[in-house]
Amino acid sequence: SCQSEYHVNSKRWKQLIQSRGRSFIFSTATPVPIAAAGHAAVIVAKRETWRRRELWNRVEDFRALTGITISSPIISLIVGSEEKALKASRELLKSGFHVTAIRPPTVPPNSCRLRIALSAAHTTDDLRKLTSALSSYINFQDTGGTSLHIHSKL
Repeated sequence: SCQSEYHVNSKRWKQLIQSRGRSFIFSTATPVPIAAAGHAAVIVAKRETWRRRELWNRVEDFRALTGITISSPIISLIVGSEEKALKASRELLKSGFHVTAIRPPTVPPNSCRLRIALSAAHTTDDLRKLTSALSSYINFQDTGGTSLHIHSKL
């Protein structure tokens, strides 16, 4: 028998979890540390404007290196099949790049893509290495300047 004030099946234990463990009970509740981190991020973004400038410099670097007309630090490169997207994502990870494969049901079948998220922490050299690694899976010359229809080499 348990000597604790809160037995696993006790009513007091249930009340404690319901009143203090909202993110555990309610999956849609935002945990306090996440809300605090979001608030801190807004403060940093307001104070450290250089981060936005650097982020947009990386967007320009990616555009210059690939010839793809992009207007966002979130880049989707459509490669086609789920197999191609997963293979490219796995191989890029082995090369040190976390490039997510986006697959159905998030996107329609045969429009699977690689999702790249640029940040202010990336350097121009990082993007040179990334685009070099991507060139094993993407033919940038066949993109026609758009990130929507990419010719896959897989």
